[in-house]
Amino acid sequence: MPPQQQRQPLRRPRKGSGMGMKWAMVAAVIVAFALAALPPFLQQRQLARESDRLSAELEQVRAERRQLEKEKEWLASDAYVEQVARQQLGLVKPGEMMVVRTRPGNALKKDTQHAQEIRD
Repeated sequence: MPPQQQRQPLRRPRKGSGMGMKWAMVAAVIVAFALAALPPFLQQRQLARESDRLSAELEQVRAERRQLEKEKEWLASDAYVEQVARQQLGLVKPGEMMVVRTRPGNALKKDTQHAQEIRD
């Protein structure tokens, strides 16, 4: 070998042109963004479900309130007062006659018992 020529160390040829490393970096960045975006996305879904549940509950409460308002109006009406007076207190309007239905045989027993209590 001539003295002017120096031996150069042997180099291994490069496999590919570094494209594999670039794709790996791109994939890593995409995965990092996906992982960063996942918690807010899951929280948004949970909040949407909670909002739907609360909307349904609100509609149910509103329906119950409408029903209670109707009941309140009924309880404050003259018709309700009259119904309670007739059914629970046994009252009648002037000129009306109260009719009490009893089972056959019971009315006579009660009348005779009542008459005996009065005599005693």
